[in-house]
Amino acid sequence: DPVDASSVHGACGVWGLVAAALFDWGHDWGAPFDHFHGWNGFTCMTDANNACRTSIGGKVVGVNIAMALSIMTWVGFLSSIVFLALKFTGLLRVAPAAEKKGADESSHSPSKAYNFGS
Repeated sequence: DPVDASSVHGACGVWGLVAAALFDWGHDWGAPFDHFHGWNGFTCMTDANNACRTSIGGKVVGVNIAMALSIMTWVGFLSSIVFLALKFTGLLRVAPAAEKKGADESSHSPSKAYNFGS
């Protein structure tokens, strides 16, 4: 990965999913530190009786980890389809001469870009 996109978007994205579950625990004016805010902002998630749902921490972390794994599976599957199609059509790599010369010098730069001696 030449531009570190997998570490920035992949690892930090997974950390964001897990951290959202780990650090979204609330404390409502004397109530124990055991309820989850979720999508309710600054109030706790409620059950059918409008009481704060408690002791769901492990479930929330587990769901977010499962979400990260499903996203990785989905992205890996679709990326495999795209890259295999490019490989079989011969569009995945540059020509051997351009590869030997360097793609930057052969395709992306003006002819004077690396001419420091003149």
